[in-house]
Amino acid sequence: MVVRSGTNLEAAEVNPFAHRYLLQRPKTHEQQPASSRVLSSPEGAEEKNRVNDLAVERRRFELFIDLIWVGVIGNIAENFSEEAFGKDGDGLGEESIGLAAWHFIILFLMAWRFWKYLQDFMSKYATNDMLERAFVTWALVLAMLFGNNAPYLFDAHGPSNYAIYIYLVWRGSVLLIEIYYSLFIHHVRRRLMVQGIFIFPVLPLWLVAMYCKRDVKAGLAFAAINLEFYAQILMDTPFASRFLHDQDPGDRLDSDHWTERVRDFYIIILGEGVLSLIRGSPLGKGISQRTSSGVLALIAYYVLNGFYFNGDQSRRYVHAVRRTYWRKNLWQFFQHALFASTLILGITFVFLIQHPLNNSVRCHEEALVEREAESETEDAALRLAIAIYSARWTVSFNLALILLCQTSVALLNRSLDPPRTLKVNNRYLRLLPRMLLIPIVICLSINRTMQSRTFLGIVSALLLACLPWEWWASLERYGGIMER
Repeated sequence: MVVRSGTNLEAAEVNPFAHRYLLQRPKTHEQQPASSRVLSSPEGAEEKNRVNDLAVERRRFELFIDLIWVGVIGNIAENFSEEAFGKDGDGLGEESIGLAAWHFIILFLMAWRFWKYLQDFMSKYATNDMLERAFVTWALVLAMLFGNNAPYLFDAHGPSNYAIYIYLVWRGSVLLIEIYYSLFIHHVRRRLMVQGIFIFPVLPLWLVAMYCKRDVKAGLAFAAINLEFYAQILMDTPFASRFLHDQDPGDRLDSDHWTERVRDFYIIILGEGVLSLIRGSPLGKGISQRTSSGVLALIAYYVLNGFYFNGDQSRRYVHAVRRTYWRKNLWQFFQHALFASTLILGITFVFLIQHPLNNSVRCHEEALVEREAESETEDAALRLAIAIYSARWTVSFNLALILLCQTSVALLNRSLDPPRTLKVNNRYLRLLPRMLLIPIVICLSINRTMQSRTFLGIVSALLLACLPWEWWASLERYGGIMER
């Protein structure tokens, strides 16, 4: 090989996009050659770099996929905001907060199941050919259409069933591609047959929901989604695993990759909340009274992000998805509740930021004054008072649920730290402040005279006060406050 003078061959890189075939034989991740099994030769080192670079390429592609779900989640969140608090945040929403939250939960669960089917597929198979890329592109097209049509599923002025159509098309697409893959991978055939059996009872619920009124449609859609979820739980039981031959390495998910993608999804949820503090300029022009409320909300997001990714601060642990099947499914359940409650929290934060000096008593008194003056805006002021009070309770309830879910997710892991590893080795003591915050946050909403800005300030201060304790408690046993 002729090498130009001055060329450093040690700095050469391997292009991860290089392929040998346009269409490859379908394979699972367990069937891929691991980088640890590559021979220690020049060719082996190059193959090892190629395997590592493929993981980098895959990661970049998944970031592109997440861009679609940022839009999907954002559109569903905006729909909830308009239903509950009005288009301009004036408290004149067309639905009560409870009904708007009910519609939001159903749409969010549909979006989550959509995302999860795609991630399960990508965490299980590693074909990486044109067919797989075409299928993922098809999924992104359907996700874009679903995100655009989801708000119209429960529209009071004219419901549309396109979101259900798109969801069913996606579910059928996943089934068809797995049928094709099962022709080459015999491990997945029995599981695929069982999945097909579970689809038939669910399909009539979706079909009947299309022709029912809005309230009945919501109930049937919720039942259908939960049937899919519990069917998956049933298939993960030890008995079902033995029947489905899941002990065969060829039929396992890439657990590390899958859990990492679930964490990425929480970043999407938090990102939507942070984005809502900027999109549409809810803080107003310049430095206004809303600015401090926005800063407080941002601090709350920062703390919640730290709580989620720090877990129980154990140095070594076994993840819940690698333990018993019931811990894995309980971990998934808490993730669902965590994602939905965090998204609702962010939407409600923005509404309270738009009314920093208002409280429910003040707005109610203004409504009484306007009633005496026979003003036409009497109903608007009264509805704003109700919306502010409901929003405060919504923040309290969802923040308490977030703290409960984050703590439960952390405790489902098994700590392997030996005694005297950290300053506070008992992880229950390390997480105790989070649990103490739950009743305190709920009781804050009892005071009807508290301004929205004061309420957000107390919530953020309580969250921020937990960080110094967790930082100190998770220090190494012989560590200190300052390095000398």
